Amino acid sequence: MPIPIVESQYTSMYYDEEKKLFEQFWYAESKLMTEEDYKQVHLSWVKKLIKHRYNIRRALLDNLHNFFEMSSELQQWHDQHIHQLVVQNLPDGLNLKVAIVASEDFLTQIGIEHTFLKNQQLNSNTYYFTDIREARDWIMKQQV
Repeated sequence: MPIPIVESQYTSMYYDEEKKLFEQFWYAESKLMTEEDYKQVHLSWVKKLIKHRYNIRRALLDNLHNFFEMSSELQQWHDQHIHQLVVQNLPDGLNLKVAIVASEDFLTQIGIEHTFLKNQQLNSNTYYFTDIREARDWIMKQQV
């Protein structure tokens, strides 16, 4: 059963211990999010990851309704303060499998892809989808 990690008006994050799965779902309200809101949400989840030592082997990121456009400075901040900490604090962070459902918003999607491209370790195990069912099917077939 999924455990809530972070729930806000912009996004929700869950961890399913049995499936070793991290899930993040974005909401249309993300269009109203500030960079500070973004940082607080993501720092909150990383603190919980470190505290609870979640054994995450798979990640499903549903960005379909993510309308938050990341600046290049925020993309760099995310790589340094989120991606790097996530990789360091997972049992096998370099082999994390990631399925990303693409955003409906073109500029948001470009920012998401640039953020992942900055982290080549995660990029090699990251695949993009347009449908949540396809993304979920793929991620659950990945060996962990």
